[in-house]
Amino acid sequence: MFIRRVKSRRSVCFQIGQKYYGRFKLIKHVGCATVPAEIEALKTKAKQELQNLIRENQLVLFPQTQKTLRAKLLSWHITGYHQVFGKVYDSIGLPNNMLRDLVIARIVYPKSKAATVRYLARYLGIVLDRDAVYRFLDALDKSRLTQIAFKYVSDKNNGISLFFYDVTTLYFETETEDALRKKGFSKDHRIDTPQILIGLFVDHEGYPFDFNVFEGNTFEGHTFQTAIKNLTKKYDFTELTVVADAAMLSKDNLSFLDTHHINYIVGARIKNMNKEITNEIITHDFSKNRVYEIRLNNQRLIVEYSKDRAKKDARNREKTIEKLRHKLKEGRRVIYKSKYLFLKKQSKIYGIDEKKIETDKKFDGLKGYITNKNNNHPFSEIISQYHNLWKIEKAFRMSKGDLKERPVYHQNIKRIKSHLVLCFISLLVLREAENTLSKKKYSIEKSIEVLGKVGQGEVRIGNVKIEIDSELDYEAETILKLFKGH
Repeated sequence: MFIRRVKSRRSVCFQIGQKYYGRFKLIKHVGCATVPAEIEALKTKAKQELQNLIRENQLVLFPQTQKTLRAKLLSWHITGYHQVFGKVYDSIGLPNNMLRDLVIARIVYPKSKAATVRYLARYLGIVLDRDAVYRFLDALDKSRLTQIAFKYVSDKNNGISLFFYDVTTLYFETETEDALRKKGFSKDHRIDTPQILIGLFVDHEGYPFDFNVFEGNTFEGHTFQTAIKNLTKKYDFTELTVVADAAMLSKDNLSFLDTHHINYIVGARIKNMNKEITNEIITHDFSKNRVYEIRLNNQRLIVEYSKDRAKKDARNREKTIEKLRHKLKEGRRVIYKSKYLFLKKQSKIYGIDEKKIETDKKFDGLKGYITNKNNNHPFSEIISQYHNLWKIEKAFRMSKGDLKERPVYHQNIKRIKSHLVLCFISLLVLREAENTLSKKKYSIEKSIEVLGKVGQGEVRIGNVKIEIDSELDYEAETILKLFKGH
């Protein structure tokens, strides 16, 4: 058997056959090609087919020593990430420079800047100089980039009239403190390391549009006025409502918002209110009216009852008391600040305070919300807006989890702030990508896994080099189609 090459006006064909009474007898038609690269590839395939046929039809007495001609992969890099996250980045209106590649790398491979440079070169075919990356990050303009973010988020919703504000902490892998990095109350439970505070603003859909940085020993409630002042100076708002957690609740902060004619919705600590108000709350029949409102001097106090919340409150209290009883019985150390302990002089523990337990039961299922008197929105809307606070908590989880925003390894304050800007922009891109992917119920993690197999490369067949694209499976095609409109 042998390979016959047949050339016509438009193509070259390869056939496998043998001589039979002086004539060519066709055994297998391999195929035809028109361009040189395809012809070379088809020639290689014909050789492989010939070897396969020989092994099938003949008894081989000696093992084959000649190597089968195979295509050689010369280069390969992932393009799927830029086809998705790159398109989202561009749609936001962010600058077309190195930041684009750094944001994409932060989303798919959140490591140190040195590791990022290596990853981009090895897997995405993007070669960057590490020192150039640091110089670029040092020159990032936070004000300009956050304004782009604000415009994008605002345009999505025809303006921002309601937003959520909260604070988190980021710790450093060092023990050295400076003007910014200081030890304080850590939400990451790392009291042994210095930290900084990040105050983040997101809209009602959880899209981040600005942030502030504070010293690590700052009390989170004290960040509130500074953050709001910076925001209102920077952007124009016709009407504004801020939603914040109870930790932000203080007379000074609420008075500040009233002075600046900003509506607010904050969680209320109803158990800590004066006896007149608490008596009015616990004597109300919530079985008839699930929501109850009390008019204060210049505020509306809204109290909501939920059966599910009542069960959860009772369950949590029983677990706490059971642990306390067990520790007291065994003579183990307990936390003196526990509200269920019965204490006398010199803070000596005498047991469980049953009266406090009975008082606490009266508040099971109750949740309070405070808003200013000028906020005329109905109960349901105010409560719903407050319950959306989970969206800012999710944004923090994404930045700390998906983007590995902490721990921070930079020592220089300028570099620290550049790192935060990079993570902020990455968070916005990630949130928009997540929103698009949710249409087909794809998670970010799953999409990164699928897109990591989408790429381009170059192979050599014989003496010919051929550019190749990866074969797209159903999942890859589905994800890429979702972002065609971006």
